[in-house]
Amino acid sequence: MRGIKAIPKDPGTVFFTTAMLPVQDAQKKLLIYPVSLLRYDKLSLLQSCTRKHYLLLLMILILSSYIHLWNPVGFPDIFFDEGIYMRRAVNVLETGNPQETYFYDHPYWGQIILAGFLKITGFPGTAEQNLEMTYLVPRILMGIFAVLDTFLVYKIAEKKFGKKTAVIASVLFAVMPFTWILRRILLDTILLPFLLSSILLAMHAQDSKNQNLLILGSASLLGLAIFTKITAVTMIPIVGYIIYANMRRKNDLLKWIIPVFMIPLAWPATSLLLNQLDYWFKDVFWQAGRGSGAVLVVVEQLFSIDMVLMILALASFVFAIYKRKLFLILWFMPFLLFVSLVGFLQYFHFILVLPVMCISAGFMIQTCIERIRKNKMQNYCFMIITAAIILFGTISSGMLINTNLTRGQFEVLELLLDNFDGTDTTLLSSPVYSWIVSDIHKRDHVLLDYSRILYEPVRTEKVMLVADLHFMTDISRGAQLQDVYNDLKYTITVDDKTEEFNTEMFPYGGMLFTREVGPIELKTNWDLSWRRP
Repeated sequence: MRGIKAIPKDPGTVFFTTAMLPVQDAQKKLLIYPVSLLRYDKLSLLQSCTRKHYLLLLMILILSSYIHLWNPVGFPDIFFDEGIYMRRAVNVLETGNPQETYFYDHPYWGQIILAGFLKITGFPGTAEQNLEMTYLVPRILMGIFAVLDTFLVYKIAEKKFGKKTAVIASVLFAVMPFTWILRRILLDTILLPFLLSSILLAMHAQDSKNQNLLILGSASLLGLAIFTKITAVTMIPIVGYIIYANMRRKNDLLKWIIPVFMIPLAWPATSLLLNQLDYWFKDVFWQAGRGSGAVLVVVEQLFSIDMVLMILALASFVFAIYKRKLFLILWFMPFLLFVSLVGFLQYFHFILVLPVMCISAGFMIQTCIERIRKNKMQNYCFMIITAAIILFGTISSGMLINTNLTRGQFEVLELLLDNFDGTDTTLLSSPVYSWIVSDIHKRDHVLLDYSRILYEPVRTEKVMLVADLHFMTDISRGAQLQDVYNDLKYTITVDDKTEEFNTEMFPYGGMLFTREVGPIELKTNWDLSWRRP
């Protein structure tokens, strides 16, 4: 090759002329090779856009880490159920047995996951040195799960509706005040990454060379989610729909459904091996039928927690039905039907449908943006809306997560450890305190929780009671609770020392019915000179 010359013909194409050797001068032939640069421009633009989206995803995950991992032990206050799940996790650590006593209210995977994480972090040795570590370590795990959930919400929305919808959905999930519920040590929080991973694997199975492996993985993850909490069975329709819609083969659906049911069946199988199947049936039906709040009442509570996200979610669900988006409809509708029929519902049960609330809202917003004709205006609207959500959500959630609602609860724990030796006194308290006193500090005569006196008598002459807000709510459950509260005459009160919230103002509305703390009474039936920390 002797030389190359560029001869422009049109703006999108360049031609190269090449003199080929060896040839004589008189016989030189000019060869012209057209090469379009347009595809290279498109590839370069695509790579640039991909880099920007991954950079944006990284920023969203950093933001999610702040919202879910900042001040984990201070906000929110420690919920009654958190103490139950921690006690069961410690029982797994100590005995290797996931079944505690004879009560079959939930499957085992939640306490197994918690126990594994606690073991890695050196628990309970770390908790003996610092009381706050008792809840700091597991709440960090909940925060890590929430950040992982944010990533999975992005990938699911990206696969189904595109990158821009994924950005809006993941930002909503990362920063909106509703998501502070994920900070609590709850089975719903633990099962969520397993559920989202199951959905994502099912979506990718169609395009993969390892379809059977992804189908099996999706089924196993959903089975583990159900093995964490039975309400996850309401997610079978959405994952099954994805598998069948992608494959169109009944055999694939059958291969998927078998592990989904086989894994959680280990729970009743265990009770059968222990000759306790009658307990299993009794407790499962009790758990399902005990009743708590009507759906509309809980929805009203959710509006108090995060009115903005609830309005977006409800509007987007109507929009999804109008657009006939089965992917969205089959995610939220079975859950709503299930909780309506069962009748037992609390605000944190909506964790299961929190991802679809955000994805559905993101789909609705992006669809509205795409109706703008000019691409430039579409991009401007997308950036403005995304920035507005980030700003609003970060400020609102930041106002919550920078408060300390557990100060009074840890003061009560210090008082108990300094004044209760467990020799001739029985301690009645919620699981928030009891598992720490009995399992970490090895004090005797500590009932699992105060409700045990409804079924068995106190066996010591001296009694100490922690009467917090949860106890005062439950006091009507039986005469024994009312009697012990009235009979214990010597009382000291621990002020929670928390900031006073105006619960009529956003974002503090949810504090009205989710707070576990307040003035906490410590009551005894003898005059105890309390040693204060």
